[in-house]
Amino acid sequence: MEIAERVGLVAPADTRVLIAPLDGVGREHPLSIEKLCPVLSFYVVSDWRAACERCKEILRYGGMGHTMSIHSRDEQVILEFGLRKPAFRIVVNTPATLGAIGMTTGLDPSMTLGCGGYGGNITSDNITPRHLLNIKRLAYEVRPVGRSAPPEPTPPAAGALREAPAKPVSGGLDPGLLARRVETFLAARGIESSSSAPPENDTAAAPRQPDAGSTGPPARAPAVAPPAPPPLETPVAFVCEDDVRQAMHADRRIVVNDRTIITPAARDLGEQHRVFVQAELPR
Repeated sequence: MEIAERVGLVAPADTRVLIAPLDGVGREHPLSIEKLCPVLSFYVVSDWRAACERCKEILRYGGMGHTMSIHSRDEQVILEFGLRKPAFRIVVNTPATLGAIGMTTGLDPSMTLGCGGYGGNITSDNITPRHLLNIKRLAYEVRPVGRSAPPEPTPPAAGALREAPAKPVSGGLDPGLLARRVETFLAARGIESSSSAPPENDTAAAPRQPDAGSTGPPARAPAVAPPAPPPLETPVAFVCEDDVRQAMHADRRIVVNDRTIITPAARDLGEQHRVFVQAELPR
């Protein structure tokens, strides 16, 4: 009731859930992401294949690897959903919240749900005490390794010359190639390589000496202005999981402050990979 009143809706006193019809997924549709409140997003599509694609869009926007549910009597459709969705818990004909934590399904009871490789987690399991055990194992050989005797050397024929053993070929890296790779790596990050100093016989960069017989002071090199400080970035207003993944892929940071709205999945992933830069609020 309170949520409905705050957005100007008149709802019956026994209302338990508010349902919002949507026609898209993403930043332009704020209710298409996890809300953690009694508000549900509702989509209508043409068939189960379109529903499959819509579910993948929702998972990519804010729930990669987590959970989804399907209500159907068609086992083939259920199988297609299970194979094609980027989620590791797909509960069938049961509430998603209760099924995912194992209350109505055979999944391990847990309130901590791994999102696997899709979500950048180390496991896709429901986390249980078994994941916290350190087990020492004493492992005996049960499958002996087959060993074949080395071939006998063939004696040389009478009068034949013995060949000198071949010199082993070095497998080291080319020092010049390694140096060029290091310089390219440093230059891409704006760092001057210590090996980029001009050689001793390079006179182009040497300071000009006064001419013979000149009574004036030696010419000074032109002053180099210090680099300008980088511009201050403006904190973003909203961050979702997809924003964090794009920042990780581009190796950049996201500037936020206390007013930035960050989805739970984005906060977990961003703090794990140190993507966020905290900016102070203006005084």
